[in-house]
Amino acid sequence: MKRYLMHALMLTMFWMFIVGSISFPSIIQGLALGIPISYVFRNLFPGTFDVSGLKKAPYLFKYSAVFVKALVISNLEVAYRILSPSTEIKPQIMDYTLSLDHPTAIAILADSITLTPGTLVLDYVEDDTKLVVHCLNGESTEENREDIRSWENILMKVFN
Repeated sequence: MKRYLMHALMLTMFWMFIVGSISFPSIIQGLALGIPISYVFRNLFPGTFDVSGLKKAPYLFKYSAVFVKALVISNLEVAYRILSPSTEIKPQIMDYTLSLDHPTAIAILADSITLTPGTLVLDYVEDDTKLVVHCLNGESTEENREDIRSWENILMKVFN
């Protein structure tokens, strides 16, 4: 299927969401708007739509769930450290060797680490394929590595 037709269908669904109605007239209106818009901008989306990419959707949902869980836990940990000033903070910088080789996967992983409170990616060493990560709690470096490894394993399934 031509990619611009798939985009036209997505625009049609978006139109129905905006209108708030799943009816025959709204579908026709969505297609009447979606097809010409997608056709005009078809050169931005060369090629065809690959349906096999839909098989990776469960892994994306799993990654989102695992990431949101880690995000909530780390937010609570950082909030606890802020609200109880007597808690000792032992920041540490660690190297994390990557198994990923896809640039988008590496960027998603690095962004996920940075978005999680208490951790920050300082550098990406391309020659050694490793990330330099700052951790707020240096005592749990192995725990941080295990969390990152679980994210990385899911991303490997998505980007293979």
